[in-house]
Parts: sequence; structure tokens; C-alpha cells
Amino acid sequence: MPQFETITLPFGKVKRRHAPIKSPTLLALPESERPKPVLGCMTCPAGGWYLDEDALACHCAIRRYVSWLPGQKAIILCDDREQALDDEEKQEPEG
Repeated sequence: MPQFETITLPFGKVKRRHAPIKSPTLLALPESERPKPVLGCMTCPAGGWYLDEDALACHCAIRRYVSWLPGQKAIILCDDREQALDDEEKQEPEG
């Protein structure tokens, strides 16, 4: 059963599925160098993170575009993230 987290935004509180960061690229970085925790792509199974000579970025495998770059507005809620988390949960063996 999925767990949810509440995020406070300027217009109020929203709920989304809680998920841990699994990206080896993000986990290799010091926490101070990671994007804000509110960024949905950080915990999305479809987020492909990469660090080049200039900056950290994320490519969305579902939407097939760069979903985050420094200075870009953060994607906080995304139907594709929720579906990817749901698909991942269904693939995990019960135990």
C-alpha cells in the first residue's frame, strides 16, 4: 500500500505518493548539491539523472524531454510519476 507525503506550497498543502531517492547519480552528490526535495523527478522511476561539465539535469523517459535543469521551474506533481511508481510497485515481488 503506498504511503503519502504532504508538501506545503505557496497556495496550500498537496499530497503525493512518498518514494525514496534511488538515482545513483543523485545519491552520489552531497545533499547540498541536490535539487529541492519537493522536486517530483528526484523520486520518479522514469527520471534519468545526469551530471555533465555544466550542470545536473534530469531526462524524463516517459515524456522524452529534459524535465529539469538548474533554474527551471520544479515539477512537483506529475501523473507520469504516479503511474511509474504504481508500475514499479506492481513489479516488486511480494514478501
